[in-house]
Amino acid sequence: MKGRKTPYTSKGIARIKCFRCGKPASEQWQICSDDNVYRGICTECDVALNEVVLRWFGFEDWKEKIRAYRERMGI
Repeated sequence: MKGRKTPYTSKGIARIKCFRCGKPASEQWQICSDDNVYRGICTECDVALNEVVLRWFGFEDWKEKIRAYRERMGI
């Protein structure tokens, strides 16, 4: 899966699979170390990635933040 330099549209993201697990993509990520390429990811992988980042940054309330994010994302 190649990714792209411009963000996916809502129609476009629905056509691709999660870069990590292969489920249908619903979100997208872009990071500098990956040459700023947009990658489609599914909701579950998006939430898991957000959890890693919150913990890495050292948010003391990461559990509350990720719980609220899970609720917003419907999982």
